[in-house]
Amino acid sequence: MKILKITAQHRRDFIAILICEGCKHKQELTKGYDDKHYHEVVMPAIVCLSCGKSRKDLNVPNPEIVTKYPEGYQI
Repeated sequence: MKILKITAQHRRDFIAILICEGCKHKQELTKGYDDKHYHEVVMPAIVCLSCGKSRKDLNVPNPEIVTKYPEGYQI
């Protein structure tokens, strides 16, 4: 799953619409966190509700992500 659109963000917490790289199914992510660990470790493990596969299962590389705030920046 990758982020299609962030619909709301407060500090580092966000809500987004995700799209599956395999079947193109869209689903809502209600609790996301905008930091390097979340984008590199947690996002690739999110499973599609339609096909049941994650980015890891599909062997899709992580896209380059730029967070809203720099790594280590305290809000």
